[in-house]
Amino acid sequence: MAGNWDIRRIYLYLVSFATLMMLIIGTVQVIDAGVEFVYPDPNIGVTPYYEKELALKDSTLTKEEIQKIRVEEKERAVKSQKYWQVKRLITSFSLIIVALPVYLYHWRKIQRAEQ
Repeated sequence: MAGNWDIRRIYLYLVSFATLMMLIIGTVQVIDAGVEFVYPDPNIGVTPYYEKELALKDSTLTKEEIQKIRVEEKERAVKSQKYWQVKRLITSFSLIIVALPVYLYHWRKIQRAEQ
């Protein structure tokens, strides 16, 4: 049966290959998202030029008000970054959770056919 390449066998191998690639990609994305949790982007938030831009737009703002706005913007950026990190991690796990049973099912069918 090793030389018998019918349409069913080709289908099983193609689905197994595609889902194996999904598993690999999902695993890499989970690792990458985990690294982002441990070591987030240090440059998240506002730029150093932000205070100058605010001062030019509204000359009535005091330094304290500008600093308060800057802190609020940074906090908002950090919250946004956390949201997208969690979303990316969930998406990556979903890829693995969907691909794994499909891969195992088709790979077992291949193994049974080989015996």
